[in-house]
Amino acid sequence: MVSVAVFSPHNDDHVLGMGGTIAKLNKDGDTIYTFIGSFGELSHPHYKPEVIRKARVKEAQRADKLLGGQGNVQFLGLRELKFAEDFTRKGLGEKLVRRLKQLNVKRVYLTTPNDSHPDHKAFTKLLLDTITQHGLSVSVYAYAVYPALRLVSAPRSFVDVSDTYGKKLDALKAFTSQFNPFSYVITNNLVYVFTLIKNAFAGFLRGARHAEVFYKLR
Repeated sequence: MVSVAVFSPHNDDHVLGMGGTIAKLNKDGDTIYTFIGSFGELSHPHYKPEVIRKARVKEAQRADKLLGGQGNVQFLGLRELKFAEDFTRKGLGEKLVRRLKQLNVKRVYLTTPNDSHPDHKAFTKLLLDTITQHGLSVSVYAYAVYPALRLVSAPRSFVDVSDTYGKKLDALKAFTSQFNPFSYVITNNLVYVFTLIKNAFAGFLRGARHAEVFYKLR
């Protein structure tokens, strides 16, 4: 049993990319700590920021519970499209390093460096630079969310999540604010469908019903 840190740019990205694996790790007795970059206020400009923040926190906590977690979810409060600026201004690099050491984290998950979403790319670069600069002794794995135009140049592995895939789907349903006519409903639905197809195809390659793919970056 180990302590694992999962970094998610927005509150549903980690469930889309590795929800089945998170449920599997929880089932195996590992302790998962989830760090979410942004509240994603830009998706709901018609709401006051504090309203959508409260909703996103509740959704993330509910999803964590559905995946078998213990509620170890923290939002970092980065503004969308301004991750690098806010990460530096808040001094998050040193704060996260101290926190990961305190939690005795041995394995880190983050989005792939080639993800087509700018916030995902920025978050991964910031985290990888922080890990390198501070010499953290952790294994780093990347999961994909959005489609990418180029392949990740790193060893690839598959995790059979057939037995926990139902929990992943249940957890995705917790993010009700992501699917409404006033949000990115079309984009989110496309990403959701892409996730289902991707997991089914990975399962086919793995000889299972559903699988999630990871790239070992360090």
